Amino acid sequence: MCGVVVIATRWWLAWLLVSVACLMALLGANLSPSWLLAPPYDEHSAEADLLKGSASGQLCADGTRVSGVTGCKPVSDRPSIGLWIRCVFMKAYLKPALHCGVYATRVSDLPPAQVASLIAVVAATAITTLTCFAIFSATCVRVIRGRSWFTTIGTIQAVAGVLSLLGAAIFPLGWDSFRVRSMCGNDAGFYYPSSCTVGWAMYAVLGGSLGLLLCTCLATFAAKSTATDRVSNEIAKGNQVVCLI
Repeated sequence: MCGVVVIATRWWLAWLLVSVACLMALLGANLSPSWLLAPPYDEHSAEADLLKGSASGQLCADGTRVSGVTGCKPVSDRPSIGLWIRCVFMKAYLKPALHCGVYATRVSDLPPAQVASLIAVVAATAITTLTCFAIFSATCVRVIRGRSWFTTIGTIQAVAGVLSLLGAAIFPLGWDSFRVRSMCGNDAGFYYPSSCTVGWAMYAVLGGSLGLLLCTCLATFAAKSTATDRVSNEIAKGNQVVCLI
């Protein structure tokens, strides 16, 4: 079994919930193409002309003409680029369809800065996943080789937070690539997305990073909460499971 006494406190629960929230934020960012969003389509742009197909000029249900760009209703979706997934408009019958998929199958398909960002964020996500399982074990394992298991987990989470912050900081260094400039404009460059906007995935990584740094403090409070007089009294009563939530 895991140990003599299982202790769960409010601080431990808060630590666990924040850690899981950070993990969800990093996982969502990893799997999202919404790191950099293209500007809304201009009806008269060169890219819009490429989308005009055989449907253009036909009648919609309301009697208006079909646009080769917007079909019978405005297109609200926007192309985007993520760490390894992107979304682009493809020619369709009544309106262009947004297709998302993996666009990087080799390291050479991505700019070096994006590769570094991908490695940092994936590593941070993997470490955060492991720490979430470790937090469960902290209910019954509190000291390993003379060191607080809570403090060790919190330190590892701080490392994951720094890695994910580093990944978010490096990603804009790849905005001078051909793909980004073709989507955002030729003047796009380091930390300047031109006509594009930063997507929610970037903010999710930043939020997850700050949350992981917060977990370092929560780990300290969780450790202290297992050594209170109330916990000692419950153990003295012979309770093998102490739940103070």
